[in-house]
Amino acid sequence: MEKKLIVEDQIQKNKRKTIVICGLMALLFIGIVFSVGFILFGGNIYISLAFALPVAVGYVAITYSISVPAILSAAKARPANPQNREEKLLIHRVEEMSIASGLPMPKVYVQESPYINAFATGKDPEHSVICATTGAIRKLNQEELGGVIAHEMSHIKNYDIRLMTVTIAVVGAISLIAEILFWSMFWGGAGRSRGRGEGQVILIAIAIIFAILAPIFARLTYLAISRKREYLADSTGAYLSRNPEGLAKALEKIRDDHIKEKPKGSKTVAPLYISNPFKAQAAAGKGSLWSTHPPIDERIKRLRSM
Repeated sequence: MEKKLIVEDQIQKNKRKTIVICGLMALLFIGIVFSVGFILFGGNIYISLAFALPVAVGYVAITYSISVPAILSAAKARPANPQNREEKLLIHRVEEMSIASGLPMPKVYVQESPYINAFATGKDPEHSVICATTGAIRKLNQEELGGVIAHEMSHIKNYDIRLMTVTIAVVGAISLIAEILFWSMFWGGAGRSRGRGEGQVILIAIAIIFAILAPIFARLTYLAISRKREYLADSTGAYLSRNPEGLAKALEKIRDDHIKEKPKGSKTVAPLYISNPFKAQAAAGKGSLWSTHPPIDERIKRLRSM
């Protein structure tokens, strides 16, 4: 009972943090679009603001509406086939965790990949997706697969899917806009700066500095969010499955599964996976400021201490 209260308290904290982080990302995005407008429109604050707000809001709204199909397409995932014995067992594991969590049954997808991996995505628990690789389906026993699915169901329960879906889109857009702004200033900045007052030049210089720093800050914030939420999904998943050892054993297999084949899909969605398929250090159990996931050995240690 005590563990249940702790987990539920963490979920409520997560929801509150989600609102704060989404707000921070929104401000960063509006800020960088404003910087572009400020430079394009000769330092006019009002025109730049009128440009930034609708562009930023419109982009987030459009991206949010098409996010799930875009992520599934980037991962090259397909719907699970209930006629296939292995994939039918996967669907059963998802059904079990759906009942245990009290959440609606997510759609089940499969990614053709020899790597042991899985991810969850969606706008909310009512419109969620869990995707597992063929490597996970074939290499994990039912206890381990259940642990992995419980972890992914926890991301849905903790509302991580909404946050990660939005932040993936926003961080990517911030980086792209910053790069475009940098090269446009590099090729034509000198000519545009002539004829402007000293004050305007200083403000434009500040806007450029912000455009350079914003994607770095956004990326670091995004990675820190990803690492923290992996730990919480591990503990919530252990609570849902009542079996921390299942996920711990699955993580051991992920760590020790050395495959030379290049991972399929896009690096853009790598933070959604239970383990980053594009980083050798993830399998080695190492971690750094730029890691999308916490050290895998530390995750195993925490699970076995529960």
